[in-house]
Amino acid sequence: MKKLLALIPAIFVFGATAHCLNQSDWECRQSFDVAQAGPARVSVPIDTLGRAQADLRDLRIVGPDGAELPYAMLALPDARAAYRVSQTVAPRAFGAALDGTTTVVTIETGADKPIESIELSIPDAKDYMKPARVEVSTDRKNWTTIAGGQPLFRRNQSGRYDAVAQNTLPLGGRTEPFVRVTIYDQGHEPIAVAGAKLKVVDEVAARGTVPDENVAATITNVKQLADETVLTVDLGAANLRLTSLSLAVGDSLFARSVTVTLPAAGDDTTERESTLARNRPVYSRTSIGGIETSGKTTVALGGAPVPSRTILVRIANGDSPPLDIRGVVATRRPAHLAFNPSVAGRHTFLSGNPQAAAPRYDIAMLSRELARLPLTEIAADTLAVAPDYRAPAAPSGQVTTRVLFWIALAVTVGVLLYVIGRLLPKTDK
Repeated sequence: MKKLLALIPAIFVFGATAHCLNQSDWECRQSFDVAQAGPARVSVPIDTLGRAQADLRDLRIVGPDGAELPYAMLALPDARAAYRVSQTVAPRAFGAALDGTTTVVTIETGADKPIESIELSIPDAKDYMKPARVEVSTDRKNWTTIAGGQPLFRRNQSGRYDAVAQNTLPLGGRTEPFVRVTIYDQGHEPIAVAGAKLKVVDEVAARGTVPDENVAATITNVKQLADETVLTVDLGAANLRLTSLSLAVGDSLFARSVTVTLPAAGDDTTERESTLARNRPVYSRTSIGGIETSGKTTVALGGAPVPSRTILVRIANGDSPPLDIRGVVATRRPAHLAFNPSVAGRHTFLSGNPQAAAPRYDIAMLSRELARLPLTEIAADTLAVAPDYRAPAAPSGQVTTRVLFWIALAVTVGVLLYVIGRLLPKTDK
């Protein structure tokens, strides 16, 4: 904090440069009160985010006198991420053997870094569902259970969908050199485990200090197709950095795959560009042979900005009946910025100017230091459309290009008619 205080003079220098702008070029305004002058870190209201351009290039702040105030957008770490993933590697040694009614997989990791998870390679193409126990050891003699009742399953789906499968087991950053996975066959045919991959992490990183926030997401439409359910989910605003989507399911037993996409924006929007998450497994808690297994109904979305207010959630049902979906819960990473109001009083966010260029403020050079400022809570007014807003006219360059196009077309048609007239045989009068 002392280092941050030492930077305050620089913040005042960088933040003091302000100038007036033509506010009538911005469609939307959302005002808020600043209790005191000086550097402040605030969260941009969802309504303002939703009316801004996807990259926030038109976001502006004006003070009580109408002067534009420079700001710096702040990068926020994921509060849930405890590790920075480095790479996926093969273990030093791998073995799998039948032991009565169980399949025991023994792995010597050979990794010198914490391990986040293990992905088992299971080539079986048939359906299966089995519970598993994960243990770690330093000497292959004394084992410590770190996860029990972990489900391993595969369910083939008819039609155009890939099989939904779950074959990844958590290790939570453990560093022990030996891992043992016990798969309970429960009287059914055992599954073949051909290998494993380790997801190791570069280093244990500090957890973020900014928690994700819930989004007031609602299901506005449910479409039941032959082999899938399509939910239209309204997020309340565009440009939100979604981190997860959870389904509230009334069914007691299910295993489905979920794909989250953006609504098609046009013929030039490719599926890859519009897909936020593809073929992610969701499944219920259940009991297999008396062993309770965990469930999962949350799909991770990564935190990238979503340019649309709505998303589509496609649940592959295959031959099973549709799930009883009772609601959705979404989370987002908030958008924080830092600015330096010179006076207390009424300030305003401006948004909704598609022709605005991204600002280049000097204060952005201090964004890393400013991220250490405590968050100042603000109570923003309801977003309003500016009464003096003037919709932007088409740029003069576009008008000129359009006029030149029609002139060129008219000249071309005239030349063609002249040439055709010269080529036609003349008739004697």
